[in-house]
Amino acid sequence: MTKKGLVERTTVTSGRRELKEIIETCNAISERRFNPFFLDVELGVETLRKYYQKWETFDDHCLDAHTLNRLSEVVRLQNIQLKFQASALYSDPKFLTQKLERMSEKRLAEVFLQSWHPLAELEQLTKEALNDSLTYWSALLPINERWLRKAPPEKVNPQSADSSTLDSLGITGEQFNKQLVNLWNELHKSFQTAQRPVDYWTFIRKTSYQETVQRAYRVSFLITYGYAKLQSDTEKLTLVPISEPTGKATAGISFPIPITSE
Repeated sequence: MTKKGLVERTTVTSGRRELKEIIETCNAISERRFNPFFLDVELGVETLRKYYQKWETFDDHCLDAHTLNRLSEVVRLQNIQLKFQASALYSDPKFLTQKLERMSEKRLAEVFLQSWHPLAELEQLTKEALNDSLTYWSALLPINERWLRKAPPEKVNPQSADSSTLDSLGITGEQFNKQLVNLWNELHKSFQTAQRPVDYWTFIRKTSYQETVQRAYRVSFLITYGYAKLQSDTEKLTLVPISEPTGKATAGISFPIPITSE
């Protein structure tokens, strides 16, 4: 092979290698691994022009066409990014730097004042504000005279409640005992129907907050006197009626259950 032929063969081999490198870069851009502007498309086109006349085989021309296709895809991605940046009012930092360097000090000051939106405000005392303050404090009575205007609430000592008062409130007495029995029967029926422990909140909850608190109060008596058992796990509270209640208070621990108005 002559020296000229060797040079041409080397040039063709180099051209194929450069086109493959361009294709790999374009593929990386399509896969979002590089910014679309990472590749200089104009330089890629110049590379195609450089080697176009030197292709010898059908595969070389296919490689050339494939390279041109991938460059077209990069141009499309660049166009999409430019449209997005324009819609988001994006400005290139380098372009802005060059534009600021060319602006005069006067123009820079004007732009600053037009775009300035202070986040803090400093208020200054004026003569009118001082006069208003002086008038207010002069008309204000001393603190001891102001307290005299507020009469202290009348003290009421706590009193004890007799049995008749508790009966009228439904807390003790025959009526209260009857309510406990009815509530125990209701719990026993719910347990037999579901064949599993009854959810505590479902059982005590009623339409009004007052009714819910009253049922919770009576359930506490059922638990204390051995008519029902309260079970607690990490998720919920359940009630299980006892078929043969003892009717006697059992020793145990206090288990407060807050009831919100919601």
